[in-house]
Amino acid sequence: MAEAGGRPYLRSNLARTMYNRMVTDERLRNMDLSKLYEVDELALTDDVRRRFVQLSSDEETHQFLEHCFEQSEWLVTQIWHSIAKAFLGLFMTQTSVNGKLKRGVKDP
Repeated sequence: MAEAGGRPYLRSNLARTMYNRMVTDERLRNMDLSKLYEVDELALTDDVRRRFVQLSSDEETHQFLEHCFEQSEWLVTQIWHSIAKAFLGLFMTQTSVNGKLKRGVKDP
C-alpha cells in the first residue's frame, strides 16, 4: 500500500524516518554540485566583482563528501553522537558539542 505521492505506507515512526533519510541521502548524492558554486555577479558591487574569482569543486571536495555520506551510514556512530550530544548539550553549546564530536572522528 502506498501513500499519496508514491511513497510507501510505513506505520512505524522509525521506519518512516529511515526511509525519508534514505530518500534525502540519495537526492543529495545525485545533486549537481556546480549549482553550489554559482554566483549572481550582477548582485555584487563593482569593487567585489573586479576581485571575484569563480571557484568549483575539486577531487578533494568529492572525496570529502563521499566520506561524509559513508559516515552518515554508520548506525552505531550516529547513535553514539546522538547520546553524546544529548549529554554534552547540558553543559555546552551545540556548536561546541559538534566540534568535540567531529575531532574524535579520524580522517580516512
